[in-house]
Amino acid sequence: MITFPALLLIISSAHPQPVTPQDLKRLSIEELTELDITTVSRRAEPLAMVPSAVSVVRAEDLRRLGVTSIAEAMRLADGVEVARANASTYAISTRGFNITTANKLLVMVDGRSVYSPLFGGTFWDVQDLPLMDVDRIEVIRGPGGTIWGANAVNGVVNVITRSAAETHGAHAALTIGSEDRTIASMQYGDKAGSSDYRVYGQFHYTDAGRFADGTSAEDPVRMGGAGFRVDSDTAGRNRWLLQGEAYAGAEGLADRDDTSVSGGHLMARWTRRQSNRAEFRAQVYYDRVFRHVANQLRHSLDTVDVDTQQELFLGARHDVVVGGAFRVARGEDIGNPAFFFDPSVSVINIGSVFAQDEIAIVPGRVALIAGTKFERNTYTGVETQPSVKVRVNPGTRHTIWGGVSRAVRLPTRFDTDLRFTNPATGAIVLTGSRDFESESMIAWEGGYRSQLHNRLSIDLAAYVNTYDDLRSEEFPSSPGQPVLLENRMNATTGGIELGSNVLLAPWWRMHASYMYLHERFTFDPESTDPTGGANEAQDPAHQFSLRSSTDLSKDLELDAMFRHVGELPHPVVPAYSELDVRLGWSVGRHWTVGVVGRNLLHDRHLEFASFGTSMREEFERAVHVVTSWRF
Repeated sequence: MITFPALLLIISSAHPQPVTPQDLKRLSIEELTELDITTVSRRAEPLAMVPSAVSVVRAEDLRRLGVTSIAEAMRLADGVEVARANASTYAISTRGFNITTANKLLVMVDGRSVYSPLFGGTFWDVQDLPLMDVDRIEVIRGPGGTIWGANAVNGVVNVITRSAAETHGAHAALTIGSEDRTIASMQYGDKAGSSDYRVYGQFHYTDAGRFADGTSAEDPVRMGGAGFRVDSDTAGRNRWLLQGEAYAGAEGLADRDDTSVSGGHLMARWTRRQSNRAEFRAQVYYDRVFRHVANQLRHSLDTVDVDTQQELFLGARHDVVVGGAFRVARGEDIGNPAFFFDPSVSVINIGSVFAQDEIAIVPGRVALIAGTKFERNTYTGVETQPSVKVRVNPGTRHTIWGGVSRAVRLPTRFDTDLRFTNPATGAIVLTGSRDFESESMIAWEGGYRSQLHNRLSIDLAAYVNTYDDLRSEEFPSSPGQPVLLENRMNATTGGIELGSNVLLAPWWRMHASYMYLHERFTFDPESTDPTGGANEAQDPAHQFSLRSSTDLSKDLELDAMFRHVGELPHPVVPAYSELDVRLGWSVGRHWTVGVVGRNLLHDRHLEFASFGTSMREEFERAVHVVTSWRF
């Protein structure tokens, strides 16, 4: 019998001068720790003071490693599991539960959720914005439900793009290679009255992968898109942002016609600075997603989301953030006689309010951060996601933090409405359940962040997570009855995560990271699930990476990244190590050229496999040349 995750894999005038790469790479260790983070608490705070496990992938990191997609960029974030399954599909998660339909990591772009209520995760293939516009990617490892709501269970990712004021002039980039065959991006930005704008377009063509026997997987990806962003003048008390995007593409499949994908969004945000200690923000967006998998699924989703928040100080000790949100999503999913959803149309409403207070117990030294979110959803009613954290600063260069939080994953259409049938008899062999409950998690975590020296910093985090009501596959006690998706699995996970920056010389910087993960699955006494939890997690116990960035001269750069990923257990994927290298040359102030080699240690390697399918793609040694011009 083909297992559930295996089937999911199938559907799966004068312009101001911008900050230059030379400016960015001169950041000291101290300046890196002072980078502002906004995703943890919905307000700007220095990285050194954040009471969470956080890593930041900067625009400079993306450029220097020659990254070509948001999914590949996630390899640069500490503690993130990234496994490529085929040319368009990735399994990406933090702290375990990594499958191609991973559903415990909330992903956003500029604060706009790209979560799919079809399966509770992210379609990474269509997150294809130009990387030249990415300012940073903030990755929060651990729960974020108090601030961001359901599905921020094991982590939160927020891709933050640059303001239009930072991208004046024309900018073009072209990548040509053996795997990323063509990536062509062009944009133009300028000032219009008191506002700044940019418009852009991009085309991305990725070559097909290879099966283990060397034959082509026939799954090339062709994706094109265009968009715009307009920002108001930041000098006034009122600021606003308007952005939009549309995309369309085709993704090959070895056994059928191409998958068609398309969609777009329009988002507006208004911010009013009421004083130096108070700010109000309102955001609204509309998002459209369409995906057609030949002979299997036609999926469309329309989402409208409204989100508000107010930050204010109460007295000298309370920094409060409160807010509320409402989302409505209408999905239509047309399958085939063997695979379908009942009903085919679903409307999901989610409304929420939240509050969080950072209380200065000892100003500048000890703070208590407490809050909760109340969220009502169509499936399970009201869910509560509280958290309490403590931050201690024994010195200006040291931060100790710890806390406990609750987070939930809401049911999805895969959990409640999915139906598989026997093609020969028409009998249902697997079905979702309208009684499916939210999965819940209690997280105990803590960490230590320190700038040990002007040239050395470390970031250590440890955690223990307990999960209840996880999705299980309950086999029938009598023949002829279907497998039922229920909530009878539980789990305990724990691990440590370590990251370190070292400035070996003014011209040589290194970053190292290590992750250890332990998982244990249990079942309720009445459960008949025979999988042992294998279908919900395909995670390495150990993962290590080492990045080096060297300025060989004023205009010549050498960058390398070594990564080791431990064995995946279910089914077994051997451990592997790989090396990526980039040699970059600044031909002039406005023209750069880079040569990038990927996966240099092996001809091909396997990264991910699912039960029930022999279609295991391996990824080849590759090279590409990227060149960028500014006009």
